[in-house]
Amino acid sequence: MGFKKWFGDKGGDGESQSYVEHTLASMGVGFLVDYDLKTWEVTGVGTYDYDGYQTEEWELTADAEVHFLERALQDGSASWTMSRAIDFNAIEGDIAATVAATGDPPESVRLEGLDYAGEESDAGLFRAGGEGEGREFVSWSYSSADGQLLFISQWGEREFSAYAGIPVEEYQFTDILPAGEKQ
Repeated sequence: MGFKKWFGDKGGDGESQSYVEHTLASMGVGFLVDYDLKTWEVTGVGTYDYDGYQTEEWELTADAEVHFLERALQDGSASWTMSRAIDFNAIEGDIAATVAATGDPPESVRLEGLDYAGEESDAGLFRAGGEGEGREFVSWSYSSADGQLLFISQWGEREFSAYAGIPVEEYQFTDILPAGEKQ
């Protein structure tokens, strides 16, 4: 009896508890993760499908702030981006009118005194929860000289959204914990 108390029961009669190390990629809704001196809760997950090339996104919430963590895999290497929604109208110029007239956004844009150069454009499907038919979108990405990122998305004919972000590294996120069990 004393041995079981100190060394555990190796006989398999009781329930075995094992340690599982969670990663950013294994997070689900309800998980907690520390980043930039805050604890964030995963409040949503989704995937972006760019004609077979998929990226994953986690919606993170802390102190009434909502950010989006996206992971893209290329040649076995993951790149991570942390972004937040911004007011589309905060971007200088009438981007919606330019897109309506030409089918493309401007090659460069300006936001809060920073110039951003166009990097890439893509079209695809967003799937909340990673399932279902998805919602079609067109996306344009921009970057500034100091490495900040800007994403503009068009959903349907006239709905636009914008996100400002930065590249992040996986090691910047710590203490990844699963959702607590509900009783």
